[in-house]
Amino acid sequence: MVGLFHLDTDFLVVAISRSGPERRRLQALVASDAAIEASAIVWYEFCRGPRSPEQTAVARGLFAQDGIVAFSEALAELAGEQFRRLGSPRRRAADIAIGVTAAARDAVLLTRNAEDFEGIGGLRFEAVGSKLT
Repeated sequence: MVGLFHLDTDFLVVAISRSGPERRRLQALVASDAAIEASAIVWYEFCRGPRSPEQTAVARGLFAQDGIVAFSEALAELAGEQFRRLGSPRRRAADIAIGVTAAARDAVLLTRNAEDFEGIGGLRFEAVGSKLT
């Protein structure tokens, strides 16, 4: 299971908070030679939620020192283009930026919310678990 994997916020939150398919998938990645990363947008969304210091430490420990990918000017321009192309509502703005970052890195995005990422050019994603309703 070698490759580069980018985590979506909801996947990260669920994978470190409770047992289930998300945690099992994350544990398999950690045990493999795969590289795990997240965009700075994911890290922002993660950090703004109610997290214990232990949860934050566990989450940060998943990524190498450079494993939180900056949202650069070039990525912002690509995300803006995708947003306009998709005719997206504002609720998808962060998801489009996350998806564009993963696509630009040629990473597989792990998410619980596949519908939020559909139509993003060049993005490969893997839906794990499901969003609770």
